[in-house]
Amino acid sequence: MKKWIFVCISALMPQISHAQKDNFGTLLSVEGTTKVNNHMNAGLTLEARTRDGIGDVERLSAGLDIDYKILPWLKASAGYTFMGDHNLRISHYKENDRDVLKGLANVGDRKNRRIYWGVRHRTHLSLTASWKINHLKLSLREQWQYTYRRKQIVEGRYNYCYDKSDNAIHIYPSKSTNVLRSRFSAEYKIRHFAGTPHISTELYNGWQLRKIRCAAGMEWKLKKGQTLDTYYRFQHRRNGKADTHTICLEYKLKF
Repeated sequence: MKKWIFVCISALMPQISHAQKDNFGTLLSVEGTTKVNNHMNAGLTLEARTRDGIGDVERLSAGLDIDYKILPWLKASAGYTFMGDHNLRISHYKENDRDVLKGLANVGDRKNRRIYWGVRHRTHLSLTASWKINHLKLSLREQWQYTYRRKQIVEGRYNYCYDKSDNAIHIYPSKSTNVLRSRFSAEYKIRHFAGTPHISTELYNGWQLRKIRCAAGMEWKLKKGQTLDTYYRFQHRRNGKADTHTICLEYKLKF
């Protein structure tokens, strides 16, 4: 099985190499799920994300989730996630900036950088429908997601032109967002094989299409009640921000 995990990750290396001009990161998570009754499950997920490789933590989070099977092919779920974000804010020089007019910087050069930790709270409600066709399983999930970020006061910023930091204060106001996430996924059970290949596509809509996520990978059965999901995820934002390439490892336990 270790050989197959190595092959799966190695197959993604050309994509990682191509992603160097964008943002490459990793996702590590541990998920524990327990059965409450014949219709209900409860779960806890701990997650860590990195950006620019593995050296810079981007987010740490902990989430609680409950799902309820309404029909054999339909389930509802609700959950809450607490997120600690390691924010990296970089501004760029514009045409009328003083340093540009003085000839010290060019339009588009990096100007100021702020790095700080912030907190967000997130809740979600979702419905998931699934169908089985022989060894193929298809599912469609519609999820409403609400995220709240409290006001943040940040002291100090680094200026690229002068290569030094100051004590300038900036206030990031509180913000709330509502997003509808639509995800279609497919997985295929292979007889006498420990791995289950899967693919998915997810759309984020908030009055308009905000971003698209596509993922492909393999879920490995380790032993009874334990699986390891290994997959590659590509994310494209519609607001002009850099695309994101992520290698994900998710360890799942069922009690």
